[in-house]
Amino acid sequence: MNDMNSALIEGTVVASPAVKAKSTVSGSSLVMFRIASNRYYRDRKNEEGKWLADTLYLDIACWGSLGDFCMESICKGQTVRVVGRIKNSTYKSPDGSREYSRFSILAQHITFRQRKQNGEGEKEEEITLNAGNEDDAALLAEPIVVYEY
Repeated sequence: MNDMNSALIEGTVVASPAVKAKSTVSGSSLVMFRIASNRYYRDRKNEEGKWLADTLYLDIACWGSLGDFCMESICKGQTVRVVGRIKNSTYKSPDGSREYSRFSILAQHITFRQRKQNGEGEKEEEITLNAGNEDDAALLAEPIVVYEY
């Protein structure tokens, strides 16, 4: 039986998408951006019960057409909802003395709001990874408008 590795996170884009790598074999590119997701809670230690924010910063990785579309459509300040799988990357410090670990989300589905050019409001678009071989992240569906107002 396979273990389940699935993540759903919503947050605000704090670093605009950027191409990090280009695969020479498949021709698809890796696009990365960073989001901040806030969890609000009430501080019970004082009488006022102030609301505090616990912020989690996560890197989002997108391959192929999903990444290309994110490069064109997502910018800093937008709210996005990402469905994907958690990936752990390890790397060493430049001098090789320490090893670091960093978690990111490998996106399979992204929903975001995009402002219309003519100022008539916002529209929400959905990008979904096609069913089939999940390792072939270059096979992506075209974006679909799921809600418009």
